[in-house]
Formats: sequence, C-alpha cells, structure tokens
Amino acid sequence: MALLAAMEQGSASREPAALRALQDALRGEHFDPAALIQSLVEEDLIEEGACLIRADRHLADPQSFQQISALLAPLASRSQKRREATWQLDTRRACVRVGYAKEGEAIDFDEGEVHAILLQAFRLEGIRLALDLGKRPHPALHLELPLPSGAGGRCEWAAVVLRVEPAGSPEALMSALSNRLPEGLRIHRWEPHPPYASSLADLAEASHWRWTCPADLANGARQRTRGFLSATEWLWEKEGRIEGRKQVKPLNLRPLVMELRWEGDVLVSTTRTRSSEAGNPLKIHAAILGLEPAALRGLVRLALDLKPDPRLAQADRFEPKLKNMYEDAVLLGGGSNIILVDEDDDEPIQLG
Repeated sequence: MALLAAMEQGSASREPAALRALQDALRGEHFDPAALIQSLVEEDLIEEGACLIRADRHLADPQSFQQISALLAPLASRSQKRREATWQLDTRRACVRVGYAKEGEAIDFDEGEVHAILLQAFRLEGIRLALDLGKRPHPALHLELPLPSGAGGRCEWAAVVLRVEPAGSPEALMSALSNRLPEGLRIHRWEPHPPYASSLADLAEASHWRWTCPADLANGARQRTRGFLSATEWLWEKEGRIEGRKQVKPLNLRPLVMELRWEGDVLVSTTRTRSSEAGNPLKIHAAILGLEPAALRGLVRLALDLKPDPRLAQADRFEPKLKNMYEDAVLLGGGSNIILVDEDDDEPIQLG
C-alpha cells in the first residue's frame, strides 16, 4: 500500500545493502545477476531474499522477477532445509513481546495493515527477524489478540522472534521503530522472554474497554444496557463454522461481559478475552447496544488482564532440554570427529 512506500521516504533505510539491491533489481533497474546472488549469500540473506520476492511479485518487473527467482529458488530451498535441521540448536534467536498503541489516525488500520506496517518498520531499521518453519517461510512476527479496523488500543502486543539480539538498548530500539511508524502507532514496551513462554493469547483473561457515545445515540444505548444487565441470557447470531461449514450460530453474550456501566456519555466495559467465542469487540458491543458495528468506531482497549505464565513458573522442566541443546551445540562446534552429510553436497563435512 502507499503508506508502506511513504515509510521508506521518511529517513534512510538501515536494511542490509543486499536486500536494497534486490529491491532495486525487482523494480527494473539494471543489475548483475551473479553479483546480486553472491551478495545475498555473503550476508546470509538467501531466504530473506526469497521472502521479499514473494511479497513484491505483483509489483516487480516480470523479466527481472523470473530471472532472480530462478537463481534464488534452489539456494533458498537448501538454506531452509539447513535452518530447519539446526533450529533447536540455534541459541542466537531472541524472543520479544513488543507492546504498541493504536490510536488516533491509526484506528482504521485493520489487522493485516498493522502487521505489514510493523514488518516494514523492522525491515527499514535493519532489525532482522527470524523466519518461521512454514512451507513458505515468513518473518516471525504476529499480532496477539489483534484489533479490527475501527477499534483502538493502548496495550496491544506483537510477538517477534529476532535472528540475533539487537545491539541497541530497548529504549533506543523502541524510539527508532516508533519514528518509522505512521501517526497513531507507537511502540512503548519491549519485553524479552524465553522461547518456551506461553503466548499472550493463552494468558489473556479480560479486556477493558472505553467508548464515547454520540449524544444522539445515548438514550437508546442506555436502555439497551439496562436490559442487558437485567437479563440472564442475551443471544447474538454470530457467523461461524459448524462442522466445517460457515453458518450462523447463536452465542450468549451475557457470560462474556464482566462489567458494563456508564460514566456520563462514556461506556466502560470489561469482556472475557480468554473465550474462543469472544470475537470482534465492535460487533459484540454493537449487539448489546442495538447499533451497527460502524457506530462503535473509537472503541478503545485500555488494558488487558493476563494470568501468570505457568511455563515460567515451571522453568525447571525446560532446563534439561536447553542443557542438551547447549551441549549439542558445543559438540558440533568443538573438537569432535562427527561427520555431517548434506545430501545436496558431493562430499561430507568433517568436524574436528
């Protein structure tokens, strides 16, 4: 989208030179194929280059795209196999929860747009993300409990896996990334965690919301609120899948809402977030108030309640595995006589 292109104009890119050269080549600029591929190999960016090609294939110069793809594909396949085989031994990766706010002009960004914007910020700052283990690997960044377009949040989270731990301080990294982001998006938390930690989606218990009701809707909304609070059941027809087919199924919203009250013309609510039935917060509040979801634009998540992570409390269960991984890594990197055989190579590699 145009916004991603605009982010590149803000300040000079800090991404590796080989990836910048690859982007120029895809845009149709003259390039030396052998030199381009060699630069990606030397900077260990073969798979990242393949990801970039897939992402930009619709905008790339067709001839350049075909030529580069043909050269990169076999190298990327071999690199992926090696990475998957040594994934558990890679102690350089760093797992981080990145907290951000989505407010103001950014409220209308949907999940996909926020994801793409954050990826672009990391790329432009040269902060290298690890690739996942999918068939077609993607950068390891995903949004936890993402918000739909029209809803904002002050305590949103993205789970990120970095290839290596960045050299800068968390404060410097957050500042640099925030400066790349469009108005309304801001990074304010940087929390490293062990790779075995639970996801925030598994730890989330409740979301606290706030919405300023327009004056012309206030009376009707208040009446619906009183009716909801006095009811033991409040059914909402939600679209979902039943036995693999998309259907409309009734959902009782009453147990999902823990708090619902008015402070003047401001609706304050708390909803259970751990339920798989929670769904779109705009639609849920709209179903309670008898409004269209678009009327709830500006609904903001103020806070997220998380339960303690049981995995962190039982970290000793993971220590033997980590110890074995460390010993294996030392063994492979030390003076052993282990022979590694790569099926794509003619000759085995002997260590020691």
